[in-house]
Amino acid sequence: AMLAQIIFGWPFIITSLVLAVVGILLKRPMLLAAGAIFFTPPAWYLSGYLAIRGFGFLLPVCMAGAAYFVKKNQLRPALLLILPSVIVSAWLAFLVMAQNRNM
Repeated sequence: AMLAQIIFGWPFIITSLVLAVVGILLKRPMLLAAGAIFFTPPAWYLSGYLAIRGFGFLLPVCMAGAAYFVKKNQLRPALLLILPSVIVSAWLAFLVMAQNRNM
C-alpha cells in the first residue's frame, strides 16, 4: 500500500515536475524524459477523474515532447509542453487541500 502511494502519489508527481523544470533550465532532455517516465503512473491514475479522463494520458507525452524541443534548443515550446502537467498537479494539490479543510 505504501509503495502504491509513492508511485501514484505526490513523491512521483513532485519528482517528475522537478526533473522537467531542471531539464529545461539545464538543457538536459534526458531529465525531461525521466520526468515523463516518473509522471506516467500518476497520469494513469489521474485519468480516472472525469475532468481529465482522456487528457491524463497525454501529460507524460507532453513532457516527452518537451524533451524533444530541449534537444532542439527550443525552450519556449518545452515550457509550454510541461505547463499542462504543472497545472493539473496544482489543481490536484488545491483539491486535496480544500478537501482537508472541509474535514
